Amino acid sequence: MAVVGSTLALPLASLLITAGTYILNDLADAELDRANGKKRPIPSGLVSRRQAWAFVVLTFGTAVLLAIATFSPVGIAIVAMMLAIGITYSSPKIALMKRFVVKTVSIAIFYNLCALLGMTAYSLDFAMDNPVQVVTILLTLAIAVFISSTLNDMGDVDGDKAAGRRTIPIVIGKDNTIKLTMALAASIMAANWILYGIDVAADGKGGLVTAIMTSIFALAIAAIMSKMCKGLRDAEFMRKQHKKLFPLQMGLHPILIAGVLML
Repeated sequence: MAVVGSTLALPLASLLITAGTYILNDLADAELDRANGKKRPIPSGLVSRRQAWAFVVLTFGTAVLLAIATFSPVGIAIVAMMLAIGITYSSPKIALMKRFVVKTVSIAIFYNLCALLGMTAYSLDFAMDNPVQVVTILLTLAIAVFISSTLNDMGDVDGDKAAGRRTIPIVIGKDNTIKLTMALAASIMAANWILYGIDVAADGKGGLVTAIMTSIFALAIAAIMSKMCKGLRDAEFMRKQHKKLFPLQMGLHPILIAGVLML
C-alpha cells in the first residue's frame, strides 16, 4: 500500500507544484503580460489576485502534505527543490525569471525534477540500475524544455526589453536564437544515439525505440523553427508557432516511457 501511495501521491504533488508555479509566475508577470497583449485570466481581470494567491497556497501546501505522507526522504527532498525553484523563479528579490540563461536553465531543471519524482514514485531501484536510461530521459527533457522556453520568449521581446529583462532572444538576437535552438534540436538526436551506443556496449541492450522516436521529435521541432524564421518581427506569429511545440513536448513523455518499458 505504501508503494501505491507514493506512486499516486508524488506525481500528484508534482502536478500541484507545477500548477501553483505557473499561477505564481502569472501573478508576478500580470503587468508585463498586459503590456505584451496576452489575454490571460489575471491580467485581464477574470481572476482576482486574491483568488490566485489562494490557489498558489492551496496547491503548494497540498503538495507538501502529500510528499510528507509518503515518508520518502528522496521524494520529500525533490519536492522541496521544486518548491524552491518555483518560488525563487518569480520572487521579486531573487527573480530567476529575470536572469539571462539562468531563467531557462532553472525551468529545465524544474522539469527534470518532475521526471525524477516520477521515477522515485515508480521505483528508486530502477533509476539506480539503469543510469544510462535515466541520463537519456533527463537530458532529452532538459534540452526540449530549454528549447520551448527560449522560443516562448521570442514573442515577448518588446515587453521584456521594456521591463529590463535579459532573455536569450534579447541578448543574442532572434536570428541567433533560432540558430541556437536548431543546434539544440540536433543535439537531442546526437545525444540519444550516443547514449544508445553506450548502453548497448555496456550490457547489450539499449533504447533503440527512444533513439528513433526522439530523432523524429527533433526533426519536427526543427521544422517549426524553420517556419519561425519567416516571421521574426511578428510577435503574434511567434506565439502561434511556439504553441505548436506544446503537443510535441507532451508527446515526448510517452515516447520516453515506451522506450524504457520496451527494454
